[in-house]
Amino acid sequence: MVSEAEIERLRREADTIMTRIQAVDDALERARNETGDHWEAGELDLTLRTPQGEDIDLELDLDADAATNAQTRYERAKELESQLEQKQAVVGQLAPLPADPVAYLVLYHLDTVEGNYPRSMAGHLDAERSQVEALCEEMESTGLLERVESGTVKQRRVKAKKADEVRQHHTYYRLSREGDHLLRFLDDDEGKLNVLRHLPDGRTIAQRLARGGPDYPRMTAEELGMEFEYVRHLYRTLRRTGLVTVYEGSTIKGSERKLKPKDETHRKHTYYVTTSTADRLLREFDD
Repeated sequence: MVSEAEIERLRREADTIMTRIQAVDDALERARNETGDHWEAGELDLTLRTPQGEDIDLELDLDADAATNAQTRYERAKELESQLEQKQAVVGQLAPLPADPVAYLVLYHLDTVEGNYPRSMAGHLDAERSQVEALCEEMESTGLLERVESGTVKQRRVKAKKADEVRQHHTYYRLSREGDHLLRFLDDDEGKLNVLRHLPDGRTIAQRLARGGPDYPRMTAEELGMEFEYVRHLYRTLRRTGLVTVYEGSTIKGSERKLKPKDETHRKHTYYVTTSTADRLLREFDD
C-alpha cells in the first residue's frame, strides 16, 4: 500500500547514499572483488549513518554505482507520490465506499428498492451473501448505509418484496443521506472520473473497450486472467455509472473490433462499448 512513510523512507535512503557517496562506491567496489552471498542476490547489505545521525540498513544494487542506487530511490519515491496524490484525489466523496464493484451495485439497488437485507440483495445482484453482508456492514460504518433494526418495513419502502409488510427476521439496510449524495456525485463527470481511479480494474476495462472495440465479460475475464464473476460485476458497475453501455448492433464489423478482428462477428453474447463520456474522461489519463 502506498504511504507517506514509504515515500519518506525511500527519500531518506537516497539522501543518505548521496551524502555518503564515496563510502558507498568504495563498499560496492570491494564487494565486487570479494566472494560471498551478495553475488547470488545481486545486492549488497550496507549500514549507513543518515544526515540526521541515525543508522539505517540499505540493500544496494551490486551492479549500479552509488549515484544510480540513489536515483532509483528518488524515482520510485516520485512514482509512489504520484500514486498517493491520485488516491487522495478520491478522498472525500468516494473514500467511504469500498473499492469493490458489488459495493456500487448495492448502493444502486438500495436507491431503487429503498430498503433490503443482504441475502435478498445477494440474490438480486447475483453475488455472494457473505460478500454483501460484509460490504453492508462496512458501508454502514462509513455512513453510506443505515440499519433498520426493529418494527416492520412497509411495502411502500421495500419495493423488492411483494407482501403488504415484511416482518424483520433480517437486518435491513437503506441508503443514508451520505449514500444518496454519493450517488448524485456519480452522476457528474467528476464522479465518473473518480470511479475510474477508485474502482480496481475499472480503468483497465474501460480502456480496453475504448481502444479495442466491443467485448463481453467472459472474453475479457479469459484474456486478462481475471475471475469471471468479478469482471461481470465490473461491467455492470461501469454501466450503472454511465461509463459503459450495451452495443446495440446485431453484428460487429471487423473495423469496430480491434481485439480479435474478423470481417464480421455475429453476436452470441451481450457486447459492451464505452460511452462518449468515458472516452472523453479516459483522454485525461492519456494526457
